[in-house]
Formats: sequence, C-alpha cells, structure tokens
Amino acid sequence: MLNHDLLKRDALAPPHDFEPSDDIFRPADPGNAAHEDKIFFAIQPPPFTASSIRRLAFYLRDKHRLTGELLRSECLHASLLFAGYHGRMPPQTLSAIRQAAATIVMPRFRVSFDWVVSFRNRRNRPLALRGDDGVSGLIALRDKLVAATIDIPGIPAARREFNPHLTLLYDQRDIREEPVEEISWPVNEFVLIRSLFGQSRHIVLGRWPLRG
Repeated sequence: MLNHDLLKRDALAPPHDFEPSDDIFRPADPGNAAHEDKIFFAIQPPPFTASSIRRLAFYLRDKHRLTGELLRSECLHASLLFAGYHGRMPPQTLSAIRQAAATIVMPRFRVSFDWVVSFRNRRNRPLALRGDDGVSGLIALRDKLVAATIDIPGIPAARREFNPHLTLLYDQRDIREEPVEEISWPVNEFVLIRSLFGQSRHIVLGRWPLRG
C-alpha cells in the first residue's frame, strides 16, 4: 500500500541539469521499423514488483492529472547500456555482445527507488523512478558491461554520465521531484532487450544470471 502521507509532501526542487541516464533515449535515424528497434542491456522487475510499480504509476498519473499512457508491466525496466539498432547490427556484432555479457561476474544485489521526477529536456517527458544509494548496484553492473563491450566494433560509445532510472510513463507535463514509497527488489539477472519501435513491446535476446 502506498504511503500517502509521504506522497503528499511538498515537491522538492528539480535537480540541476537533470538529463536522461543513457543513450536509450537517442532518436533513431529515419529508416524502416527494424532499423529503429533499439537494443540495450537492462534489468527487469519481477511480476509482483511490476504490479506495485504500475499501481504507483496510476496513483501519480491521477495525482498530477497526467494523460500519458503507462508502460506495460512487461516493458518496465531500468536500462543499463545502449548497444545499437537491431536493423543495423551485423549478426557477428550481436553474437559478440552476447559473449561479452556471459563474462560478467558480479554478486546479486538489491535495487531500490524512492523518488520520482520528470526528465525535463524532452518534449514528451518521461516520468521516472529514481534512487540514491539504492542504485549503486546498477552503476557497478553498468561499469562491468561497458568494460566488457568497449572493444566490440560498431558498439556506440557509452556516455560518461549515468543516472539510473525506471520510466513509468511519458507525458508533456513536467513533474518536479517528489518522494515515493520505496520500490525495491533483488536483482538476480540482467537481460539484453530489443525494443520494437512504436509497438510498446520488448523481445529478450539474452538473459544472464548474476554470480560471483
């Protein structure tokens, strides 16, 4: 159940120069749909947690009178690293990415998000869950993925800044930072996702357990 007293607190000022955390928001070049399907590493919440996230998203949409569509439960994720576009990726590159992912050695960890904010530098602004100390595991996992894939030809250079988040919905209105009841789950694996352009649908191309 949501902590409504917490949710009713005054909104905090938005963080300075807040930007999306990864190239997953990079616009695709013109072309056919397959060329615009993005491939990226991510973690996904388990079904029970995804249901809690959706309930929170419904609450926030009603509270702030938003009109944007909520992301489907199966599309909820926290992105880690953008790998490219499916229609422009040679099979050998995709194979190399999978092989690199299989080399990752990292213990399981718990991820936690406890505030929300809109990304302010896009017209169709994502409303996203954010965290502080609770996202340190995501940062460590991304660092390992960057190191494992950096020498693969054709992989876009990773951006230096990384702001872990989980998008709830897209809307034209700007929501200032506010605390929410903590959303948390144990991260046991990471995945490689193909996001089908314009279809609100994800295909998992690979899945790797955390170990070590």
